[in-house]
Amino acid sequence: MTQPPVTITVTGHAERTVAPNRCTVVLRVHADGSSRKQAAEPVTAAVATITDFVTELRRRTPSPVKRWTFDRVRHSRRRPFNREGKNRPWVYNSSASITVTFHEFDAVGAFVEQVAELEVVTVADLQWWITRKARKKRLAQVRDLAVRDALDKARAYTTSLGLDTVRAVAIADPGMLGSQPSPVHTGGAPMMRTAMLHSDAMSAPESAEPELVFEPDRVTLTADVEARFEASR
Repeated sequence: MTQPPVTITVTGHAERTVAPNRCTVVLRVHADGSSRKQAAEPVTAAVATITDFVTELRRRTPSPVKRWTFDRVRHSRRRPFNREGKNRPWVYNSSASITVTFHEFDAVGAFVEQVAELEVVTVADLQWWITRKARKKRLAQVRDLAVRDALDKARAYTTSLGLDTVRAVAIADPGMLGSQPSPVHTGGAPMMRTAMLHSDAMSAPESAEPELVFEPDRVTLTADVEARFEASR
C-alpha cells in the first residue's frame, strides 16, 4: 500500500549586511538675537557659505554630491519670563535646515569638517542608506537565501521521517499559508544608521592636520518566507 505524502510546512529566514551607497549629511543652522536682524544675519551668512561649499562640490567631475535640499530660513520670536513671572525682552530666532546627499563617501569627511567650523551650524545627523534600486536587487538575493533555508529544513524533516523525496507545493510571505505569522526580524532602518569616525593620523605627515574619516555601518537586509512541501518515498 502506498503511503500518502506527508505535508511539511516550514519558515525560512535569511539576513545579510550590505554596504550603503548613499550618505545624507543633515545640517541645522540656528541663531538667537535681541532683534530679528541680529538673529537672521549669521544664519543667512552660514547658508550662503554652505551653498558655496556645495556648489564647488557639484562642479567637480564627477561630483560626489547626488543632491541637496535647503529649507528656507525661518524666523520666530519668543518672550521668556523671569523668576518673578514678569516678561523679559523678546528673543528672536532664525533657523534653516540643509541636507546634502553624497554617493562618493571620500568627500564626506572634508565637507563635515568645513561646515562644523561655522559657529551657527550643527551637524545633526549622518544617515547611511541604500537606494531603492540597489535595495531591491540585494533583497531579491536575500529572499532567495530564505527560500533555500526553508528547503534545507524540509529536507531535514524528510530525512528524519525516513523519506527520500521532497516536493515544494507552496511558498508565500509569512502568515499567508494560514499559520501564525513569524516574528519579524528587523535589521534596523537604513536611513538612520550612524557611523564610526576616526582621525586618519597614522598615515598623515606630522605637519598635516588629521583627516576626518567616516566608516559607515553596513545596512542589514532580512527576508522571511513560509513554504509547504510534500515528502514521500
